[in-house]
Amino acid sequence: MTADAIPFWNIGRGKATNIRELAYSYDGLTAFTPFWAMAAIFSIAGDTYGLIGYKGQIYMALAWAIVLFSLLLFLYPRRTWVLVALAGATVALFALRLPVASNNKTITAVMDGAILLSAAVLYLRAGRGPIDRVALYDQVRIVARALLAIMYFYGIFHKINTDFLDPTVSCAVGLYVPLARPFGLEDNLFGRYLAIYATFIIEGIAIISLYWKRYFAVGFILALVFHYIIPISAYSWYMDFSSLVFALYVLSIPKPASHMLYGISLKVANRLRENYGRIGTIFPGLALMLIAAAIVMLLTLVFPERSFEMVVHSVWILVWAVVGGAAMVVLTYVALENLPCENVAAPRAPAWIYVVPGLFFLSCLSPYVGLKTESSINMFSNLHTEAGRTNHLLFTKPPYLFDYQNEVVKVVDSSKEFWVRQSQAGNHHILHDLKLWLRWKPEAWVTYEKDGAIVTRATAASLADEMPNLLERKLLIFKLVDFSRPKVCTH
Repeated sequence: MTADAIPFWNIGRGKATNIRELAYSYDGLTAFTPFWAMAAIFSIAGDTYGLIGYKGQIYMALAWAIVLFSLLLFLYPRRTWVLVALAGATVALFALRLPVASNNKTITAVMDGAILLSAAVLYLRAGRGPIDRVALYDQVRIVARALLAIMYFYGIFHKINTDFLDPTVSCAVGLYVPLARPFGLEDNLFGRYLAIYATFIIEGIAIISLYWKRYFAVGFILALVFHYIIPISAYSWYMDFSSLVFALYVLSIPKPASHMLYGISLKVANRLRENYGRIGTIFPGLALMLIAAAIVMLLTLVFPERSFEMVVHSVWILVWAVVGGAAMVVLTYVALENLPCENVAAPRAPAWIYVVPGLFFLSCLSPYVGLKTESSINMFSNLHTEAGRTNHLLFTKPPYLFDYQNEVVKVVDSSKEFWVRQSQAGNHHILHDLKLWLRWKPEAWVTYEKDGAIVTRATAASLADEMPNLLERKLLIFKLVDFSRPKVCTH
């Protein structure tokens, strides 16, 4: 019998007992795909306005395609074409969104790009035949491990600055305070410093453990706990980031651990399939969503002043608390059962597979060379590199290769009130971003100060010769510039 024999719908028909008799062979991709589907759903769930068509019909179609392919991946985890379709839809939506500030969406797009590239190469090598799932797994897991290592490396490197180490403004403290407040410890100086330096320690251990396979569980478990907790702080929409990290770890863990995870997942899935058919694998998630929504809606009766965004955020935090918690427990069990882990030699990977993480590593240097200050794994780092100045402890001034960050302006007046409000709040802008906005809104105008000179009522027409080209429009995005010191954590 094959997996195709599993009925799609089996409610009210008695148990399909023959499901347990199916002959399944270990498949590392099948252990990974439910986690990848979960990460995709947590990511798109945070884009409520995109899902309801506020950002355009093409955007909405791609967003719902991601939802559809994610659900299909839960139902058919062995269907390679579903994984490829999800990767394709995600990359297409990322391209439509560009420029993208989100680090986790950038990492996801890089991983999905690697999946598409590897699948395409294997498809062509097979003479346009079925893709070798074992080879695909062996290739993309190299990228996943490298992306985690790059993420943790820059998570440390970007934070080596005076303001991240300052307990009054550090982004680590921004995460610590909501978690410590219920215990009255939010102002505890020791707790604040502990949050700062624990960030370096945890991320450092995580990097080492990624490549020290025998004792991978040490850093793995620390990372699981860390990434499980941060979304619960409600400081930001962290569920997508944490679920992404969980999924990348599932690809990165040694094969004996992956094999055990596969066995556990198969037992759970088969019990649901026996009772409800293939559709049963998504029933627990749907039930959890309904319960979480009901709890939050009841709470809105007590706190009716809460915004729609907060209501949505609260529902998904509850979902993450259960789903992320269950995933953390299972993955921790798998890790401990494989400690120390036997090192299984992996087949030699083609050299081109390292190009993807290599390019991503270089792109994360962009703040220091004068390029983008968003989407460079510098989230919540307090890093500042604009106007030829930096708070980084390893540079007296950033080694610019490009001048974008030197063009810092102060908005004086504008037809767009939010520019004025940002300026009145003490923020400056990178001129590139103002030009980009003017191009999108040709009727808008802005008066700004640059290098002591006032430019009056600049428009897309008056700056036509200076407008960003296609690559600049798609690849460059900058944070607001705040020259106050110490630099308060923003994002």
